[in-house]
This record gives sequence, C-alpha cells and structure tokens, in this order.
Amino acid sequence: MNPDVLRLDRITKTYPGVVALRDVSLTVRSGEVHALVGENGAGKSTLMGVAAGVVSPDTGSVEIGGRPLERPSAGAAQALGLAVVYQHATVLDDLSVAENLLFSVPRDRRPAARQTASWVRDRLADVGTELNPRARAGDLSIAQRQLVEIARALALEARVLVLDEPTESLTANESDLLFEQVDRLREAGTGIVYISHRFPEVRRIADRISVLRDGELRGTFEASDVTEDDVLTLIVGRRVDHVFPPKPEAAATGEPLLSLADLSGSAFAGVDLDVRRGEIVGLAGVEGNGQREVLRAIAGLHPHQGTMTLEGRDVTMRSPAAAARHGIVHLPGDRHVEGAFLPLSVRENVSVLVLDKVSGAGVMRRRDEEALAQQAVTDLGIRTPGVESTMAGLSGGNQQKVLFARSLAAEPEVLLADEPTRGVDVGARAEIYRLLRSYAEAGHAVVVLSTDAVELAGLCDRVLVFSRGRVARELASADLSEREITGAAITAKETRSEEGTAQRRTPWAAWARRSDYLPSMVLTLLIVALAAWTWHSNDLFLSARNLSGSMQLMSILVLVACGQLCVLMVGSIDLSVGPLIGLSVVIMSFYATFDSGTTGLALGVGAAVGAGVAVGVVNALGIRLLGLPPVIATLVVFIFLQGLALVLRPTPDGFLDRSTTDLLQSTWGIYPVVAVLAVVVALVLEWVSRRTRAGVELRAVGSDQTRAARLGARVGVTFVAAHVACSVLAALAGVVLSGVVGVGQAGLGGEYTLTSIAAVVLGGASIFGGRGSFVGALLGAVLIQEVVSATSFLGLDESWQEWLPGLLIIAGAGLFSRARSRSGSETASP
Repeated sequence: MNPDVLRLDRITKTYPGVVALRDVSLTVRSGEVHALVGENGAGKSTLMGVAAGVVSPDTGSVEIGGRPLERPSAGAAQALGLAVVYQHATVLDDLSVAENLLFSVPRDRRPAARQTASWVRDRLADVGTELNPRARAGDLSIAQRQLVEIARALALEARVLVLDEPTESLTANESDLLFEQVDRLREAGTGIVYISHRFPEVRRIADRISVLRDGELRGTFEASDVTEDDVLTLIVGRRVDHVFPPKPEAAATGEPLLSLADLSGSAFAGVDLDVRRGEIVGLAGVEGNGQREVLRAIAGLHPHQGTMTLEGRDVTMRSPAAAARHGIVHLPGDRHVEGAFLPLSVRENVSVLVLDKVSGAGVMRRRDEEALAQQAVTDLGIRTPGVESTMAGLSGGNQQKVLFARSLAAEPEVLLADEPTRGVDVGARAEIYRLLRSYAEAGHAVVVLSTDAVELAGLCDRVLVFSRGRVARELASADLSEREITGAAITAKETRSEEGTAQRRTPWAAWARRSDYLPSMVLTLLIVALAAWTWHSNDLFLSARNLSGSMQLMSILVLVACGQLCVLMVGSIDLSVGPLIGLSVVIMSFYATFDSGTTGLALGVGAAVGAGVAVGVVNALGIRLLGLPPVIATLVVFIFLQGLALVLRPTPDGFLDRSTTDLLQSTWGIYPVVAVLAVVVALVLEWVSRRTRAGVELRAVGSDQTRAARLGARVGVTFVAAHVACSVLAALAGVVLSGVVGVGQAGLGGEYTLTSIAAVVLGGASIFGGRGSFVGALLGAVLIQEVVSATSFLGLDESWQEWLPGLLIIAGAGLFSRARSRSGSETASP
C-alpha cells in the first residue's frame, strides 16, 4: 500500500452558529485520486482550507508528506508540498499571466529571466490554452483564469494536489486535458484530492471516495464498490430523484415573447432568436464564441446593434436597469464580481431587485423582507444560520442559491440564467432544474447559458450552438442530445464576419489601453506641450535658474509621491505624509544647526528617518491590528504629527547650518543633486516592483489580500513594509525641504498630502490597489510642479495652481479608467 502523503486527524472547526467540521479524519495516499464529495456547506472546502493552512482548526492536526503542519499558513503548507486549485480562482487580477504562474513557484525551480516566456507557454500548453504571458489576469475570462490557476498548481509539482471544483468553468476538451494531467501526476506518485459535484467525473478518475455531510465524515469507499445512487444517498441523507423534470410533450407555440433579429456586437453578428412563453432555450458552444456576449447584450450589459422585440414591441437594452423595466432579469455567472453583495445579509441580497415591493414611502418593511428571504431559504434549501447572516459567510453554492432566489423574486417575463448551477451540489441541482421548468410553464421564458452539454440537453427545449460569433446550429426534439451539442460546437465551420472583427483592437492599441505605462506616455506629451506653450509665452520659463529651482522643488514631490504609491499599491492610503514632512523640517532644525557640520546633518537625517519608520509602523498597525480604515488611521496620525511639530517649534526657529543647506541645494550643472537622486529612487522602485519578488508581492497584496495570502504571500509584512517605505520617503522629502526653507517651522508640508495623491493618480495608479507605476508617479510630480511654475510665467492667477492639477486629475483618471473598463469588456471576445 502506498504511503500517506496527507493526513488530517480529528479536525474540528466551528464558526458562530455553525459547526463546519466535527472530528473529521482523512488520509490521502501517494499516487491516488481521492474524491471528496458532499452538499454545499458540508465542509469540503473548509477541510481543504485546513490542509492548505488558510483555515486554523479548533482541534486536530495536519501532516503533509509525513511532516506536521505546525503553524497554519499557506506558505508553510506549500513548503511541505501541498498545492491547491480553489473553486474560486485565486488568480491575482493585477498581475500578468506569467507573474501569476511564477508567484508560488519556489525560487530554485523558477526559470531564468530569458526563459520565462517559453516556460509559461509550456505550462499553459499543459492545460490546453495559449494565453499571452504578459496579458493581465484581470482581462481574462472566468474559464481562462481557472486554467491559469490549474497550470500554476501543476507547475509546483507538489506531493499533494487539491482540486476544488476545477472543471466548473471548463469546456469538455479542457476538462479532458486536465484529466490527462491528473493521470500523469497520479503515475508520478502525487496524491490528489478531487472535490466535485459531478459524479461522472468522480467515477472517471477517483480511486477512493469520501463523503461529508453536515461537517461529519460519513464514510470512505473504494470507487469501484459504490454506485452513484449509494453516494447520493450518503450525501443528502435520503434517496434523490436525480433526473431532469419532464419536458412538454408539444413544442411551445404562439407569438414569440422575446425576438432578436440580426443582433450584432463586438463578439457576435447576425444572431436571430425567438423565445416563446413556456420555453427554455439554451445557448451553447466552446467558451469564447459569442454566446455569453449575446446573453449579456439581452441583459443590457454588452454593446450591440440590431432589433430586439418583447411581445412585439421594439425595445432598447442599454443597461440592466432598462432590461429590468422591460421584465428581463439576468442571473450572473460570476457571482463574486457581478452578483453577490458579500458584506450584506441574505435578507438584503434576496430583496435587492424588489425593493419597491418590500417598502413603502421609501421605508423598508423589515417583516416583508424577512418573509421573502425565509421563503427563499426554505424553497432552495439554503444553508445559513439565518437570513441576517452575511453572504460572505456562506459557501459558494449557497451564495448561488441566494442569487437564484433574488432573480425569481423579481418575477421577470424573461429570465436569463448564466451558468445557473455552477458550484451547486447534486441535490440542489435537481431542485433548480424543477424551478426553472416550473417558471417557464407558468407562462414565462427562460434562456440558459451553460458549458455543461448534459445540462442543456436534459433541461432545454431548444439549444442554439454558437461558433465564431454566429449560430452554427439549432437543436430540438430528437436532435437535442449531449453528443449533438458537443459535435455541433467542435465541427462548425463558421467564419467571423467583418462586423465582428471591425471593432477589435490592434495588438498595440490593446496594449496601450491596458498598460500601466499609457498614463506615463500621456503625461510625457502634456509635460512637453505645457513647456513649449509656456516658453513660447515667456522665454524665461526655460532659463537655467528657473529649471534648477523647479527641479529642486520637484524632487520633494517625487519622493513623497513614490511613497504614496507604495501604500496605494497595497490598497491603502496615507494622509499623514504632509505633517510628517513638516516634522522632518523641525527635526532637522534641532540637529543640523549652526556649526554642526556633517555630523549634525547625519544626525538630523537619521532622526527624521527614525521618525518615518515609527510613523509607518503606527499607521500600519492601526489599520491591521485595530481594523481602522486607512483614511481614519492616517488622519489621526496626521493630527498628532501637526500637534507634535507645533510643540517642538511653536514659532520658526533653529536656522540650519550653511554647509547643510549648500549641500542639500548643490547641483551638477543645472541639475540639483537631490532631483537626480529622486529620479533614481523612482526608477529603482519601478524596477523593484516589476522584477523582484518583493515588488510582485506588493502588487499581489493590493490586488487581493485574501487571494495573495492563499498563495503564500506575506500579507502583513508587505503591508507594514509599504507604510514604512512611504513614511521614510516622506521624511527624506522633509529633509530636502529643510534645505530650501533653512529654518525649523511647524506647519510646512501640509499641501504635499493632496499633491502626492494627485501625482500618483495622474500617473495611472488605481486607488483600489494593485496597479500603478513609479515612473508614472515621477511624471505626475513633474507635471504638477511644472503647472505651479508655469502659472506665474503665463500671468495666471495663483488659484490656477490649484485648479489646473485638479482638472488634469479628473481628465486623466476618467480617461484611464474608461479605457481600462472598455478594454476589460472586450476581453471575452474570441
């Protein structure tokens, strides 16, 4: 018998009001596929979270490869040889495909820099996809992100591989490639835990099957010794009629409820479709062939042309709100991005589409809301401690049930269901199928998009198979089967029309719109244009004296902007940088005073940097340990630093030694030394953020802290380091400012709080974290300082020094956000 590579012994885990796991023991052997099955909320993902180190059990122990997991953490579990493909992909949207694949790979197994692209392509080929290694993960479809997740796990060559619902977003061909990789790993001795609701998959690849129900292990069996009915009975605790509801004997007749005529968009063209009352129509095809975009166009989520009629009336769907007014409701396929309001309760999520029905005079009727939510919990078997529990606390399948209940509560004329049973357990699937059929028979129409050909064949009255943006074949009656759906999708000979390709972007244009360097390109043009315009109006603008003085002041803003970008990268913000700059000026006035020489300068710089480190740590701990929002935590420190500076220097005093100010204002030709050093700092930080593990970790934490932690990122350390770096750079900016003013004066530097944020926003940084460029921050600082200088040379009022940067920020941020959102909407195009 092969040795155990994973041993979970007597694991218990409780949450408020819920026992997720109760005394569960499980072993996985080397070279076996061990299937773990159970309903949503049975504890499968929680148990694997314990194994992966991301969930701390109340009691019990974990061994990986014969060694104990002593301190639960994703990094520790990975180091022992365990890799996980999560049900909800942990791909980090703000990193490239290559960075995502390399993130968790140990340093000694990473390819050389020049071999990275080919290594990434080889790993992606293992799962049957050909993505650009430099593509941003956030621009990928759900299925493509899942393939990246699987490729990353396979690249780890782990001793234990956990696959949690890995085929939910994959086509049949992609699933077959995955199973081939599973067979290869099994033969190599890897132990594989396979979590799935799809029993045919379990039967196909599993050696043993373990069943969880209500957080308890109900048994472990050899796969060859149990039938599907046996397993289903153990899963739900009763016999399950696991069949699709009967279809109507006669096809639906009468005038169409919904009609599409020559509907075209960026991913489809010439689509005609009629859906009648009482009918369920399916949309099928290999992922990326336009069927999803058609569904989204009907829902008002995708730009389109053509004719759409509802009950014979022409309608225009420019937004989901417009669709809802016409009685069309969309059940989204990606519940986390488009569906669930995770911080809100089950009650609030269920009622959000029918607020007018559960309110009066603008006031919510709590009793009606609760009744609606409780009915949904009962009808769909939603596992939740109560309707006031947050959505974030539910399992993925139960979240899907809540969204399904929300859609039905709106009582739409046409229900658009995108992957309605994704992540839903076998017992609930039959119930959802029954509800969809009942809803159609009640006089409504249902359009279902699914990657599961078996589901479409068993549920739908008709299925339209898409290929390259067009309907390749319509299947009904005797022709409607899994074989015909799959065959029509892979043998279609459709060619994409000119309409479908005309809206596609060139590779360069696509890169420019999605790149972090597009803002830098725009800023460079603006800097040159403003300089030329101002010089044309007043040739003294480009004089050596003005350029040198402007660069001296620019260096201050460059340093603090780079620091601000460090914290924005991790999804935080620092409002205390302005007062910290002023405090550094005050500190310098106590050390670098008359006749102190280089010793006083060194002591002053050291004290300022020390203060910066302390401020950065306090800011980070206030956010991480006390749970304060970054704005509140750093605003408190802002006020404290202002008060401290006033206590130390109630009035301007403490003139700096002349040698100190001369050194801080020294030049190489017309270039101030501090300006050159500030540019070097920005360029070095840019290189670090793109080419080092620390830089990738910085962007990963900002992209999604939870996902980054699951991949082994040191989230806490990275967060603290970002805040310390920000405060240290602000303190150094204060040192440079002290050389300009030459005296200790409280209250200086306050304006740099807002101008530093302005510079990084102009440079294209995302205020939500994960995205940004230090080169962009540098150029944003240059432009702001140029505006301040140019206003006097152009004879403008000083108020323009405030207005112009503000207008630029609005224009720049709006332009970049619009470009990125539009590029993201096009990524699903085949």
